[in-house]
Amino acid sequence: MSVSRLITFIAVIFSLSSNAQTRIRVPVLDYSPMDEFAIKLSAQNIDNADTLAARIMREYDKPHFRLRVAFRWIGENIQYDVRSKKPAASAQEVFRLRKANAEGYCNLLNALCAKMKIQSETVPGFLRKGLLPGKSLKKMNHCWNTVKLYNKWYLLDVTLASGFTERKGRVFTKRFNDMYYALHPRQIILTHLPMNSSRQYLDTLVDRKTFFNFPEVYDAFFENGLYALTPADGIVELKNGQLKKFYFKTMDSLQVGKIEITEGKKSERIPVTFRQSDNVIQFDYLNSSKRKKSINIFLDGSLIATYLIVPEKKKKR
Repeated sequence: MSVSRLITFIAVIFSLSSNAQTRIRVPVLDYSPMDEFAIKLSAQNIDNADTLAARIMREYDKPHFRLRVAFRWIGENIQYDVRSKKPAASAQEVFRLRKANAEGYCNLLNALCAKMKIQSETVPGFLRKGLLPGKSLKKMNHCWNTVKLYNKWYLLDVTLASGFTERKGRVFTKRFNDMYYALHPRQIILTHLPMNSSRQYLDTLVDRKTFFNFPEVYDAFFENGLYALTPADGIVELKNGQLKKFYFKTMDSLQVGKIEITEGKKSERIPVTFRQSDNVIQFDYLNSSKRKKSINIFLDGSLIATYLIVPEKKKKR
């Protein structure tokens, strides 16, 4: 797509009313020129955040282009500080040290956006990673950004975009992940719960209990364009021999080759027969146990979701 056509397309997208947030689709744009520019900036002599913002502004005059360069630059250049237990560092300190905790990442993006006349705020809340349905957190453990472009708010997580942690958070691997740039509210709510419910940008708000009972979803869930799943509750009560229907919705047409599951701690993947109609993928799960267990669901070899199957409670007379 040429730059002129891209700008025309963006103008149409962002001229829509703010109610467009309720739509499933978030515009997917060609940001490759901005990404290339951000990567080139990594090798240049830029000594502080103000200089970086000024350099971006000289190159691009459109707010969404500027935001993308800032987001990509941070994702490429800032390391997650796995040892940090200190309060959030200032934007200038993050820039100087080239490492930060989640608050530091947010501070730097906020500072760059402020210099570029873009409204950006930190969103503190809960992040679900490695938690089975029903397991909850008592304290907030993460934060991300909300950014306003053309009278519409977007949600971004530059910390997770910059890479991932392993070995219970002790090791950080640097790898940019574009998935965390402007996730739709109905996607990000499955893993991110803001303390301020107005930052959910949803018609029906999600409370803390509902959030921690969601199925656990993984990067491949979002990478395949999935945005809704049924059952929405990750804890499913089933009798031995009972059948349960599972549904997944996709934003775009998705050619699915196979659906597989694993049960409990078993490593063997079991193929299941599925049906696909328009943007809905459906399959039936037959419970063959009286015990509590987890089931992992794989789409074309990638883990997308985990549910917890529990024995159906006996109804009181």
